[in-house]
Amino acid sequence: MTASERRPVRYVCTSSVREDLVRALDGTPKTTDELLDSLEASESAVYDALSNLETRGLVEARQEGWSLTGGGQLVADAVGRVRDTERLLADDDTYWNTHDTRVLPHAYRCRLPELGDYEILRARESDLNRQVRQVASRIDAVEACDIVSPVYHEAYGEAMPDHEDARLVVSSDLAEGPSPEQHPRSSWEATTVRIADAPFALGVSTDWTILTLPERDGQWARATLVSEADTAIRWGQGLFERVWADATPPSSSRFVD
Repeated sequence: MTASERRPVRYVCTSSVREDLVRALDGTPKTTDELLDSLEASESAVYDALSNLETRGLVEARQEGWSLTGGGQLVADAVGRVRDTERLLADDDTYWNTHDTRVLPHAYRCRLPELGDYEILRARESDLNRQVRQVASRIDAVEACDIVSPVYHEAYGEAMPDHEDARLVVSSDLAEGPSPEQHPRSSWEATTVRIADAPFALGVSTDWTILTLPERDGQWARATLVSEADTAIRWGQGLFERVWADATPPSSSRFVD
């Protein structure tokens, strides 16, 4: 048995037929005829792949048809994550290659494919504030949202809703800084504010998730990711709650009565 055969995920991914079989059986048993009809492979290739997968304990023949074993289901889940990650990167590889995903908690970095279909909002040489305006317009259009803001933009401060269901996390530098015009307390009488030094910006509402990662060269990004997918909104909600749980109430009178 080769090294790849001893590693079931790698073994499955080194053959398009094995990979397609595992994905076809993900969650639903199928008969041999159903598999032959659904896969773009020869009959002999399908039979050979089924035999090899059965030998390695990843699939089993049951009364209702071929089914994944418990281990096979784990392999199918891993294969699905690989494909979803490839799709995420392929949609805008320039963005992912130039931005630092390492600042995200590991669990949420692994779940980045949950962002689904997304749009990258970019500043332009002829319009450096384009990205900021586009993000601010989305924030301004919702009644309430949750925001993590490690850097200050006046447009974001003006757009941030003042609502009992809105929450804002700012960095300690912004909270305790000397500039009274930044994040004026009078703007948010109902919004709850906490302090945490997050290395990324995040916005979550019932309509969207907005994520800004720093660039790989350490510069603050001139590109922001926006997704309106339900999975992306759940991803963003979970990440915000993690930041919120670790954040602390501010001591500055700028934010408290």
